Amino acid sequence: MAKIVLCSKEGYGAWFLLRLAQEGHAVSYYLKDQSKQYVLGGLVPEPQDLVPDFAKFDLAIFDVTGMPRLAEQAVKLCPTIGDGNFQSELEDNRLLGIEVMEECGINVPAYEYFTDIAAAKRFVRRTNKRYIFKPSTPKGGREQATATTYVSQGAEDMYLYLDKLGHLSGGVEFLLQEFVEGTELSTEAYFNGDEFYAINGTLEEKKLMNDGVGPATGCAGNLVWVYDQMNPPWVFREGLGKMKDFLRAYRFRGMIDLNSIVTESKLYGLEWTPRFGYDSTCTLFALITSNLGDFLGAVASGAKPEVEWSSKFAASVRLSIPPYPSEIKGKHPEDVPIKGIEEEDVADCYLYDAFCADGKLVTAGVSGLVAVPIACGETISHAFSLVDAKIEKIIIPDMQYRTDIEKCVLRRYKILESQGWLR
Repeated sequence: MAKIVLCSKEGYGAWFLLRLAQEGHAVSYYLKDQSKQYVLGGLVPEPQDLVPDFAKFDLAIFDVTGMPRLAEQAVKLCPTIGDGNFQSELEDNRLLGIEVMEECGINVPAYEYFTDIAAAKRFVRRTNKRYIFKPSTPKGGREQATATTYVSQGAEDMYLYLDKLGHLSGGVEFLLQEFVEGTELSTEAYFNGDEFYAINGTLEEKKLMNDGVGPATGCAGNLVWVYDQMNPPWVFREGLGKMKDFLRAYRFRGMIDLNSIVTESKLYGLEWTPRFGYDSTCTLFALITSNLGDFLGAVASGAKPEVEWSSKFAASVRLSIPPYPSEIKGKHPEDVPIKGIEEEDVADCYLYDAFCADGKLVTAGVSGLVAVPIACGETISHAFSLVDAKIEKIIIPDMQYRTDIEKCVLRRYKILESQGWLR
């Protein structure tokens, strides 16, 4: 049994505490934003607003980046995973992330870096190409909303929308990255300072509505699978695997994900996620049958982690209520009943905008991202059929979710398989 503290900005990882406590670990919970104290209230330990005494713990878990100063303080006193100066900078600074890819020999799409919208508009007019707008996160600022990353339909579309994107992103530095036609996927692994472990892949659908229509949500549903750890696939060797020497030199410990797009013969790195992913990490954790706390502790300590898997695939679908995905403070409804998720279901159903009142689940009114049912299977279709069965039992007024996640990710998976990226 380990003493574990979860450090969170807004409670995204509070759900992890349920699993860790179930495994017998002694858990504590530090929450920076106390306005989110109702997230999983009644289910997890009451969050504290005092900075933990990290010397008293065997492991500190940071559920998102953005608290690097505290994470650097923690790592001096106990094994720490999930955040730090390097992690926050790699995620927030778009230009640095691409420069790291280039240094490690990972291909990247052509790009230009800008500090001025007018200059970007002149560039788009001159080149007349299709671009993706990617803003950086200001130091010490709140993470950019998903709506601020924009995939244009063409040069004219980007030109006309640039002023609005500059306003939405707060006028920060940004990249215009040339659009590459291909299949997007993520490759993640846990690095213990020396080697990669738990190498896995994710296909994620990000738009709110079926067929990839509507506003971006970050994740509307996903498929996660585990690779042969002794013989990782081409997509790993051409991408994340090239980071080994860099991570060793930096003495990095933790999870790291490379989002990429692949053509028939080439991989292009897009961006890094050196933290837990929502909802991919939750989906991955459903596949782990061994002790999760011990696994994370070993990675953070530089030891060789042991991990056992239940199946090859895990699938999940995000359930939400309006006005999600809009981030309108104070407008997300509270006390909306959540029926069909029983106590025994919580281990395989990621919860965020929820708390337990008088023994019943209701919404907390923090975001509209309510629940993510997760299921595992030996085939993609089997995993999604079990997710569908879980969704059929859940009743939340005005519940919204996509019904085509399986179709979309299966199509992409087959393309990747036929091109040889998964072997």
